[in-house]
This record gives sequence, structure tokens and C-alpha cells, in this order.
Amino acid sequence: MQQIRGRDAALAVLHDPLFVVPPAPPAPTGVAWLRATVGRFCNGPAHERRRALSIAVLSAIPLDALRTSASVHPVQVLAQAMGIDEHVVEFVRDVAQAYQPGTGDDARADAAVGRLVAIFGGGYDEQTAARIGVLVQACEPTAALIDRARQRPVEDVLRDDPPVPATRRCALEPTTVGGVSVRAGEVVQVQLAGELAFGAGPRRCPGREHALALVATSRFEGGAA
Repeated sequence: MQQIRGRDAALAVLHDPLFVVPPAPPAPTGVAWLRATVGRFCNGPAHERRRALSIAVLSAIPLDALRTSASVHPVQVLAQAMGIDEHVVEFVRDVAQAYQPGTGDDARADAAVGRLVAIFGGGYDEQTAARIGVLVQACEPTAALIDRARQRPVEDVLRDDPPVPATRRCALEPTTVGGVSVRAGEVVQVQLAGELAFGAGPRRCPGREHALALVATSRFEGGAA
């Protein structure tokens, strides 16, 4: 897979509507349903609608609500801020390990998605997917950022060792970006770091301020979730 490196080349891809995410096929249940129903794995109007749902979920969580004990896992902090009292960290971890297609144990993730859907009211709909998706996408990256920022300024971590170092895009047309020739239908990997650590363009991570609030709490208490 070709790599897109450098700030200008990465920004060009992340802002270009002719570079899209590889879409997930529809599915009725399990982690395949989650992929097919969140904004992360779709394009066009569906992405805009589902992204708005995720932003609404995050907007309803005041940053002050995240300033809790550093001993509490960031996923649990977010879930509690959503009004969920059940312990969900292990379920979310089970989903996260297979969230990207072909990366983990789908059967384990399927069972965890079923449990999370039940916890969030039992509906296999976009609103439920948005709430679960916020937790899944915050799971390992936020915990990793907290851990890496124990002894270093968070800005240094985001520049030198970001928790999400890359994202993928598929070219709809042949093009050249940053000196790299890309064929139509080719998937490229875009390197993320520094100011791009939370992405850029229409898919920029909407949870940046929430993640940094969780990191700040951990640093203040001298621990990590």
C-alpha cells in the first residue's frame, strides 16, 4: 500500500472529495452492522448524517464531566457522561479489536456489539451506532495518548508518536499527490501526526477536545486510565 507522507500531501488527500473511505457492506447485526451504520465507513450524505449524530453525542457531554479520576478508563468516563452506569470497557475493547475489517476476532466483537446494543436500549439504528462508535473510536487511541503523555507534553506525543498514525483513503480517479501516482480504485495510507493527529477536512475527529480533556485530567492527577 502506498504511503502519503508530509503535511501538504496529507491535507490534499484529506480534503479531496475524490478520495473516499473504503465502504463497509450492509449487515443486520454484529460488528459488521456497526461498521455499516457508523459514519466511519461510509461516504456522501450517509456520512454527513451519521457524523452529525456523533457530533451531537459528543456535544451533549460537557468537558467538565470528563474531569474525573484518572483511575477510571476513558471509555467508562464517556459512557457515564452518556448516562450509562453499566461497566462497558471490556465490551468496547472486544469491538475495537475488530473494528477495522480483517484486523481481529469478529465473533468476539459480534457478541460485544450485541451486549452494547442492549445496554444502549436495544435498537439497531444509527443513533445507537453513533453512541457505540464514539466509545469504540475513543477506546485504544485515548488510552494510548494518556499513557504516552505521562512523561511528555501531549503536543510532543501527537507530533512524534500519535495513537492513530495513519488513515486510509480510496481514489475514485487516477491522480498524483505528493509525487505519488495513484490509480483509480487504489487505497492509500495517509500519515497523521502533529496538527493532523486528529485528521483534517470533513472527517476530522470531532472528539479532539474530549480526548485532550481526558488527557489533562490524567496528567493533573499524575496517572493514566
